[in-house]
Amino acid sequence: MAVTVVLGLLCAESAVAQVVQTQAQAAERGAKESSAASGFGEDEAVLHALKYNPALRAFRKQRAVAEGEIVSASAIENPIAQLQLVHVQTGAQMGFAITLKWTPPQPVVYSAGRSAARAHLEQIQFEIAEKEWEVANQVRMAHSTLLTLVQQRVLYDQMLTLRKRMLELLKTRITHGAATRIELNMLQLSMLYAQRDLDDLLLKQTESQSQLHTLLGILSASPIQVRGPTAVQMEPSAIPDADSLAEQALSARPALKAAQSKIVQREQVLRSERAKRWPWFELSGRYRSTNSTNYPNEGLVGIEFPLPVLNWNSGPIKIAAAELDMEQSLAQAQFQTLKQAVYTAHAELQTRRSIVLRYQKEVLPIIADHEQLMELALKGGQLDLVALLSSEESALRAQKEYQEARLSFRRAWLALEAAVGSPLSEVGK
Repeated sequence: MAVTVVLGLLCAESAVAQVVQTQAQAAERGAKESSAASGFGEDEAVLHALKYNPALRAFRKQRAVAEGEIVSASAIENPIAQLQLVHVQTGAQMGFAITLKWTPPQPVVYSAGRSAARAHLEQIQFEIAEKEWEVANQVRMAHSTLLTLVQQRVLYDQMLTLRKRMLELLKTRITHGAATRIELNMLQLSMLYAQRDLDDLLLKQTESQSQLHTLLGILSASPIQVRGPTAVQMEPSAIPDADSLAEQALSARPALKAAQSKIVQREQVLRSERAKRWPWFELSGRYRSTNSTNYPNEGLVGIEFPLPVLNWNSGPIKIAAAELDMEQSLAQAQFQTLKQAVYTAHAELQTRRSIVLRYQKEVLPIIADHEQLMELALKGGQLDLVALLSSEESALRAQKEYQEARLSFRRAWLALEAAVGSPLSEVGK
């Protein structure tokens, strides 16, 4: 009876645990759907991608493999037991022999193997950190691109609304004989071109949506809503000098730390191969039992080791030394490439900043005056179609170029952060 009660309690606890787990999973899915419906901020999108990006989640599985390699490298070799049947010529019965052999771990080889396995685990961890940093920057770039495309779509919608107002006004003027049908045709063609540009913009949005879906690990036909301003820091103090950024990159980038871990692995492999050139012993023991009247029991203890007279392990040592030299050269090349990437990204960011500042200082005031004049012209019925269309095209192009300049500045900012390996606001802290 007591056993039945205990089993019933265990089943009830298991059922409750399954219900709790199911509810937790449902709550998590609900939170994801709610966040996707309300829109992702930039930081929220990054956190979501770091948790659910499928490629990143698969890449993290390498950590378990490296941890298993440490366990293998720390294992002691098992002894070998051998059982034999022995036929003695002086007797009719069979005897038996038991042999036990064991090779104790060579201290240097054992230590080098464990050190190499630990270095490999560190390499994997640094590579995972590098991958996470890469995904985070890709998400921020895709998020900023979508925000800019949304802003550009607002511009095109406003432009089409304005041209519809111009079309209604032009039709009124045609009925009073103050305009011609050729002007109406010009305006209609202009609206068709604007709609074509809007269609191209929608295609860009679709491509950006697909990229963001992949990065966030969201399988859905519905577009992902994004919110928040495009982060653009124009203050000169927000951009540290190139040399300090290069020094920060050399200490912060996980890729360089992973390269250093590879060098440590090669050093330990070379250490192990050099230790193997010296002989190492194997212990053995044997017990034999027969029906012999003179010597029914016999024991044997021995030690065995190779003689390094023909092979001093020169080939593996030479290979390990060459691989170490190769890893050091690759690390040096990566070091130089990274440093130059920081300098290049810094120079591009400075140029992008000057372009955005020029738009803010010279172009935006002209666009604001144009919008006021356009509104006054429409209210007063002053419609010079050719001049209005030309000025409207110029104003739209300037606004679009300004938004693209801000996006290019943001991309250059993210490219510099990607090269440095940490946010620019944290450099020097």
